[in-house]
Amino acid sequence: MNQTNVKVSFYLKKSEADADGYCPVMARLNIGKYSESAFSMKLRVLQKMWASGRATGKSVAAKEINSRLDEIRARALGIYAELSVVRDGVSAEEVKHRLLGMASEQETLLSYFMKFIGNFEKRVGINRTAKSLAGYKNAY
Repeated sequence: MNQTNVKVSFYLKKSEADADGYCPVMARLNIGKYSESAFSMKLRVLQKMWASGRATGKSVAAKEINSRLDEIRARALGIYAELSVVRDGVSAEEVKHRLLGMASEQETLLSYFMKFIGNFEKRVGINRTAKSLAGYKNAY
């Protein structure tokens, strides 16, 4: 398995600053050279309280924002590590979708149950009974 650089950085989207000077905090996830994804953190911070990808100062708000950024960075790196154990070539979009809780190829319970019934049908007469199959089909 190749070692890939994974980087999570944060920046302000200054073009969307409101009248009070608050800007949305964005995250950029880079995996390797070519896989990049950006998304909103759903946080807003004063532009003058921001430097080098973190909120500056010792205020409660700055500490909360920085702890949230650290939490997101740790979760993103953990998700990447989890996915890269299973297979190579994990993209930044996949990590972003998992991080934000977007359903990206999740199988529903009913579709899984239908596959189960299909596999069960193949085993009828070998080590499964037709009566059990009828019960499963009735439940579906």
